Amino acid sequence: MELNHLPTIDWELAIKLAGNKPSLAEEMLDLFIKMLPEDLGAINELHENKNYSELLRRVHKLHGALCYCGIPRLKTLIARIEVELKNNILLNLPLLFSQFNEEANVLLELYEKN
Repeated sequence: MELNHLPTIDWELAIKLAGNKPSLAEEMLDLFIKMLPEDLGAINELHENKNYSELLRRVHKLHGALCYCGIPRLKTLIARIEVELKNNILLNLPLLFSQFNEEANVLLELYEKN
C-alpha cells in the first residue's frame, strides 16, 4: 500500500481534530503513543494465532483511537486491515501487517526523538 504521500504525523490535522487546541492534540498523541506498544503486541499475536474475530475487535478499537490523533499513515493502514478482516480477505494481511509494524515503529522512533 503506497503511503509516501502522507506524513507520519500531521500536526495540523491533529490540532484540528482536537478542536483547535494544540495542548489537547499533544495530550491525545502522547496517550496514543503510550498505548501503541501494548496494542501492537496484542494485534500481532492475534494475527499470528489467526484469532480473526478478536483481531478485528482490537483493530477496530485502534482504528477508532487513530481517528483522533492526526496519524494518517497508520490510520490508512489500520483502516485497510479492518476492511480486509470484515470482508474475510486474508490474502493481503501478511503484507499489510508488515507495513503496519514498520509504520508503527517509525512513529515510535520519531516520537522518542522529540
